[in-house]
Amino acid sequence: MLTDFRDKVALVTGAAGGIGLGMTRALAEAGMNVAMVDVDEKVLAESVSLLRQDGASVIGLPLDVTDRAGWAEIAGRVSTDLGPIQVLCNNAGVSTLGLLIDDVTPEMWDKVVEINLTGVFNGVKACLDQMRAAGSGHIVNTSSMGGLVGFPSLSPYVATKFAVVGFSESLRAELAGDGIGVSVLCPGSVRSRLWRTSRKVRGLPDIETPPDDMSGQSASSEALDPYLVGLQVVDAIRDNKLYIVTDAQQKSLVATRSERILRAFDRLEKQDS
Repeated sequence: MLTDFRDKVALVTGAAGGIGLGMTRALAEAGMNVAMVDVDEKVLAESVSLLRQDGASVIGLPLDVTDRAGWAEIAGRVSTDLGPIQVLCNNAGVSTLGLLIDDVTPEMWDKVVEINLTGVFNGVKACLDQMRAAGSGHIVNTSSMGGLVGFPSLSPYVATKFAVVGFSESLRAELAGDGIGVSVLCPGSVRSRLWRTSRKVRGLPDIETPPDDMSGQSASSEALDPYLVGLQVVDAIRDNKLYIVTDAQQKSLVATRSERILRAFDRLEKQDS
């Protein structure tokens, strides 16, 4: 497993802002060279410049995580320019927060699945051989508290985030023998640009100011600082933790869901007795 970060290489998707930027900063502070990947070239360039001013060793590479040919090109370039990728943070994502299922079009559904779930698969397939060749590595897949508990007005997002949790659990079991760890990040409310980057998926124009409705939730000043999430991610990689959670107040929701599942088994056992 990966415990020494100095001069190792990480690749972070959705790195231009929010959790991705927080993870990049924390990984760079731990001594890693970080390839920052994002579909928004302008904001990505600004974030790269900001981190370099702070002494971080980072490069910026534009990529749509749904583009498999683009993934292969990026992975090869990072390997050539920086060295083998040993930490992969699949963080890029979009949301349809505030939309009931009646308002979710097939096109929206397909796009959310393509970015949030298939994009994670694409990243793993593009980078896994480099980790195996290096002899160690770690994959962090960003899910959500919505990957542990179902929430209304969020069904496409929740569906993909539940899938990311399951994929990560399976992947961890498969890769343990290769010296590659896997973590799944299930954050609560974190300050990010998710409200803005998700507007295109919903067919809405880009705007500078977050809306007052539910879709603007990720811009709340009360949400967690993404850098603090990044520090948790670094600790989880070092300790090879499977689950990373950021909001202790959500524990009761997960416990209630788990209890309901267990009660279903209890009823079955009673029927069989």
